Amino acid sequence: MSSLKSVARMPVVLPCLVSLLAVLGGGSARGETNPYYIGASQTFTRESNVFKVPDQEHPKSDVISGTSIFGGVDQSIGRQRVYATASLQNNSYNRLSRLDFVGYDVMAGFDWATIKRLSGSLTYSRHEGQGDFSRPEAATITSGKFVETTEQIAASINYELITDLGLSGGVEHRKVNSSNQASTSSDVTSEVARLGLGYKLGGSVNVGTAFRFTRDKRPESVSSAGRTSTRRDLDLTTGWTPTALTSVNARVSVGNGNNSQSSRGSSSQVTGSLGARYSPTGRLSFNGSFSRDTGTETTFLNAANAAQTGLGGVNVDTNRVTESVNLGVTYLLTSKINLTANYSRSDGSYESVSGSNSDNTINRYALGGQYEVARNLSLGCGVQRESRSGTSLTVRSYSSNSANCSVRYTLK
Repeated sequence: MSSLKSVARMPVVLPCLVSLLAVLGGGSARGETNPYYIGASQTFTRESNVFKVPDQEHPKSDVISGTSIFGGVDQSIGRQRVYATASLQNNSYNRLSRLDFVGYDVMAGFDWATIKRLSGSLTYSRHEGQGDFSRPEAATITSGKFVETTEQIAASINYELITDLGLSGGVEHRKVNSSNQASTSSDVTSEVARLGLGYKLGGSVNVGTAFRFTRDKRPESVSSAGRTSTRRDLDLTTGWTPTALTSVNARVSVGNGNNSQSSRGSSSQVTGSLGARYSPTGRLSFNGSFSRDTGTETTFLNAANAAQTGLGGVNVDTNRVTESVNLGVTYLLTSKINLTANYSRSDGSYESVSGSNSDNTINRYALGGQYEVARNLSLGCGVQRESRSGTSLTVRSYSSNSANCSVRYTLK
């Protein structure tokens, strides 16, 4: 009986969702080019190690029920484009009810262009959800909720100096915030500014260089003093897109940074990334990426990769430096059945508040499948394996398995 506690809460929510979908569904059925969509989904997840503790500490398992409503729009108006998506999720734990929370995701953007040489974009995204218990500082959380919020605002502008040569610039504001005082040492506010040049070598190859300035500010917390760090990077980039189904892009950055609370002074560091996408047939596609960057940069790279890899939501990275690899394959078995396989590995160097470093490696494996029952209805299931190996008492080893199934209904 108790195992159905989280399910029992759903009848209060679902009738409201059905009524809302029915009201909006009538109009969407009549418009073939309707730029709007709305829907609802229900997911059940079984997690074997909720708090990501070592096996000898008797990990706690639970079943999580997640009910979500979502909607979006993608509309082109001449040379301009407006798009937005939003979702609201109610997450209920069957036994660990203190972790129940309501999360959400919001993303909006505006792409613009003039008749001549100017173009640009403005984007905003915000995610609020369950914090990642695999992080070292999360081991001290013994009570209360653990909800984290990530936010990003970015603006960019491009100016075509001459044919194939352009000037580009951009600014970003990024923020990570935790609801639990025990994990506020990972809170950070970042400001990023960049200015560079891009050149098209041919129809499918482009190269670029840019100067990038980053400032990270961490507030005071119960476990650490506030500190500010700055970094200056010279970025070298290239991209190759031979076909619509194949692309490769790369970045190498040489930078110098300093920390207001560090006795090491300034430090030089080489970071970078490599990404590729390849579809040999209409049914099969591969994607992969590699990056070596600071933990703050990797956090927002995780956010960008989450939609592709199927390996969870936004994972806040508190490592000083992280090397990460993401590999994925998608196979269209039939016109209605889609299969995915993903692998992710991250090697990081975690710096504690005392200044000591601990190396750690996290591996994630995921398999999934989706069946399109009808035009608006789909079913999906997946399994995931996650493990970490650590080198100290601060960064401890653990393993975790999870399985989930979901139903999703969308009206367009």
